[in-house]
Amino acid sequence: MFMDNYINNLLFTYLPHIAMTLFWFGVITRIVKTSKSLQAESSQFLSKKGQRWGGNLFHYGIILVFIGHFMGLFTPEHFYHLFMTTATKKILAVIMGSVFGTAAVVGITILLVRRLKDQRIRINSSIADILLIALLLFEMGLGLISVAISAGSSVENYAALGEWAQKVITFQPDAGVVIAGHSLIYKLHIVTGLFIFMIFPYTKLMHMFVMPLAYFFRSGYQLVRRGFTKRPA
Repeated sequence: MFMDNYINNLLFTYLPHIAMTLFWFGVITRIVKTSKSLQAESSQFLSKKGQRWGGNLFHYGIILVFIGHFMGLFTPEHFYHLFMTTATKKILAVIMGSVFGTAAVVGITILLVRRLKDQRIRINSSIADILLIALLLFEMGLGLISVAISAGSSVENYAALGEWAQKVITFQPDAGVVIAGHSLIYKLHIVTGLFIFMIFPYTKLMHMFVMPLAYFFRSGYQLVRRGFTKRPA
């Protein structure tokens, strides 16, 4: 019993702070010292097949899922109660999580299959590239299962996740206790997510910090700035 409590407290009270410390240390270090390496080599130059559908579904889906996680977990209860009940918030979370989570999973599955089946892309892919995509797919799969569990669980069980997240960011020593009795799927989803945050600065995911926002609104055309040269006298 003591060991169970110790592990739960380690993973869900202290690990989030360790993960965020490593995340921001890595991000700042890479931006300051190795900013020129902040890029993700696009496989679109090798093959365009599946890139548009897979890339768009994954990127739009995962960004909207992240926004949903952030707003759902860190919005104080007294604030969202001005607009809706916890039960309504749970329904919205289940619906949006299902839609955007499925889009992200479908997108990254297309990208993974494309990377493995296309010979040119596979040859130019490192083991780290494939493992990272597989890890993201695993995490998103756990997320979809968690959504299904939330749909059938009580409102109190759902609300406890937000309470846990807010206790973590306010450095409450009993944060882990709040979700001690939650499903193993929830816990595995959280721990895997924290692990991704820890390795984030040292992977190609760092390109998210340098990718222009305009990428998401691009028309498909490449703009080339015209240069002017001075004619010799």
